[in-house]
Amino acid sequence: MQARHLAGGVFILGFDGVAMGPALARTIEHWRPGGFILFRRNVGTPEQVAQLCADIRARYPAGEPPLISVDQEGGRVARLRAPFTELPSARVLGSLAERSGSFELVERAATVTARELTAVGINFNFAPVLDVDSNPANPIIGDRAYGGTPELVSAVARRVIDIYQRHGLLACGKHFPGHGDTDTDSHSELPRVRRDRESLEDIELPPFRDAAESGVAAIMTAHVLYPALDPDWPATLSARILNDLLRQEMGYDGLIVTDNMEMRGVWGRYTPSELTRRAVEAGCDLFIGGGGGIDGRRPQTAIQFELMETLTRQIESGEVDANRLQSSLDRIRRVKAAILPQAAASSETGELSDLIGTPTHQAVVEALAQAAAQV
Repeated sequence: MQARHLAGGVFILGFDGVAMGPALARTIEHWRPGGFILFRRNVGTPEQVAQLCADIRARYPAGEPPLISVDQEGGRVARLRAPFTELPSARVLGSLAERSGSFELVERAATVTARELTAVGINFNFAPVLDVDSNPANPIIGDRAYGGTPELVSAVARRVIDIYQRHGLLACGKHFPGHGDTDTDSHSELPRVRRDRESLEDIELPPFRDAAESGVAAIMTAHVLYPALDPDWPATLSARILNDLLRQEMGYDGLIVTDNMEMRGVWGRYTPSELTRRAVEAGCDLFIGGGGGIDGRRPQTAIQFELMETLTRQIESGEVDANRLQSSLDRIRRVKAAILPQAAASSETGELSDLIGTPTHQAVVEALAQAAAQV
């Protein structure tokens, strides 16, 4: 395999536009990326999204489907808006589950997300958030978390992961080993979690341990420094955190995915060669190239191409072990083979207008609103 294809195979790329064009086609041909991430700038109607996803898939061999991903958490982080069904935040779902003792509405909401994403060809959702909402000063997590205790977060996330993956949608728990106790935003700087190891074990880590045991397809890293685990490197670049803790101690064998590599928690703080080499050595299987900014509307930058070019040179020079990257490609294939076929088994047929924002799905939104009003 050519070095550039090996490098491209471990990247999920962002792009501009709402349709397959010459630039996107050339990117696929040249790099053979592992997949793509859709932001608000890529989304119009359900029919447009479905056509875009189909056109991307058509550029890949039938037995090697690309990962087509999105951040569709619900609430303020949702790239697909009406006429897609707009669900409330994770905090609302967690609060309802906690007060009612029932996970029925959580499961119904997760089913809506899984059905609508897979209906348009999206097969990877960067959700659920496994962070514990433990710091009121946190500027980026807050209502994206299911609640303020690890027990509640674990209980809700377990149901969401199960529903997603039974419908052929890869789930991704984030942001390992926990972004809930930061008071800064890793989009703009490098946050620090000052908890000692015992406190991390009690608060931040349980939802990730539970998700790993539940077979979550992917876990996303945090561009956050945890001195109690590694005083020198943020989680995305730390072998102590990703290999020793997540892989070895927790026994996790799913995909390890970086958070967006253009975020200022890492980009501009470390050289491109440090970012690619250390992330690979730490155990990352997939890089998110991304772009988009916090709201998903900003245009694509050239950062992802600089990173892929850097990684290509490192493979060619032997600075990065090609066999290590091949093991990531093998893991990506295993995970896709285990989960993606479930989409065909659970799929509904019909026009997209009969699958997206349906009365049944809107009834879930109404039931959530009514339940929230009663608590």
